[in-house]
Amino acid sequence: MNNFFKDSKKLICPLSKSKKFKLLFKIKRFPIYMGTVKKNTKYEYKTMNFLINKSSGSVQIYPRVNLKKLYFKSHGSGKIGNVWKKHHNKFLNFLKIRPKMKILEIGGGHNPISNKLFLNKKKISLTSFEPNGKKQTGSNFKIIKEFFLQDSFLKYKLENKYNLAIHSHLFEHIYEPDKFLILINKSLKKNGLHIFAVPNMLPMIKKGIASAMNFEHPFFLSEKLIKELLLKTGFKIIEKKYYGRNHSIFFKTKKINDIKDYDIKNSYKTNSKIFLKLRDCWKKDIKLLNKKIAGKKDVFLFGAHIFSQMLIFNGLKNKNISGILDNDKHKQGNYLYGTNFSVFDPKILKNKKKPIIILRAGEYNNEIKKKILNQINKHTLFI
Repeated sequence: MNNFFKDSKKLICPLSKSKKFKLLFKIKRFPIYMGTVKKNTKYEYKTMNFLINKSSGSVQIYPRVNLKKLYFKSHGSGKIGNVWKKHHNKFLNFLKIRPKMKILEIGGGHNPISNKLFLNKKKISLTSFEPNGKKQTGSNFKIIKEFFLQDSFLKYKLENKYNLAIHSHLFEHIYEPDKFLILINKSLKKNGLHIFAVPNMLPMIKKGIASAMNFEHPFFLSEKLIKELLLKTGFKIIEKKYYGRNHSIFFKTKKINDIKDYDIKNSYKTNSKIFLKLRDCWKKDIKLLNKKIAGKKDVFLFGAHIFSQMLIFNGLKNKNISGILDNDKHKQGNYLYGTNFSVFDPKILKNKKKPIIILRAGEYNNEIKKKILNQINKHTLFI
């Protein structure tokens, strides 16, 4: 079992280039999409293997899911609630956009950053790569509905074209992070800036938060790994800022020319302990949840996303679950992918005596609790 993935042709550590991996643990038959769908959708599943590289200690999930299937439609992450609203505003301030800059935005999603930049009317020129992006008006704003890949880089002649490259909560989705960073480096002019936001994965994993790593986030992007990847691909960190207790890290980096070789510090022992504790944390939590909901009525999971899927497909007994709650109007009335559970507006709790909500949404827990207790049903129990 320990060498199950040894010498895989596709699985490789982006730092050491080693192909020797050890299987830490796995979750069999996990849904490949993290959002909601209509009732008559045919579901697909894969085994979610957590693997560690023996040379560097980098952790990955493998095998990968085909990108077209993984992102066949947007699932709305990053656009609901005050936590995300504050994140986008703080990240925009961190960017410190100057007039007349030529900006490359990658993975704009529903364009919370680029929309604000455009509305600021700073006479900036912005190109956004986003397969699910929406058209914008204005001659200085261009959206390209493609992934930012080598073919796109050549097709649109992006070399030495931009003063600034930005992306927010995209880096953790990238399958080949070293190659991705090299493309960004080539797209920037001399001394160009590369500014991005990523999940603060280490504290998330230590607290058992499911959104840290999954099929969409196949790498354990610790600060250490990010720093080493940046050094390797020609970037120097010039500023770093944290958002929330365990939500995000903002990195401001600068393109450099003097790339030097450096020794990779092996985190094998440390990361092995972290992820085995994660496995045990999930097992213990689900065992406790199964005891608490046995024989109960009006039990709901909150979050039509990875938060609920990780519980459902990791051993939670589903017979007592009445459905999934979510604040996103676009998810309500649909089904959580991979399951038979409908998604409801939390307002359905209004007339229930003592509804129970299983809440494992990490940084968003307090915001969710306050809204339900203050606006919907003060008798709601959270476990």
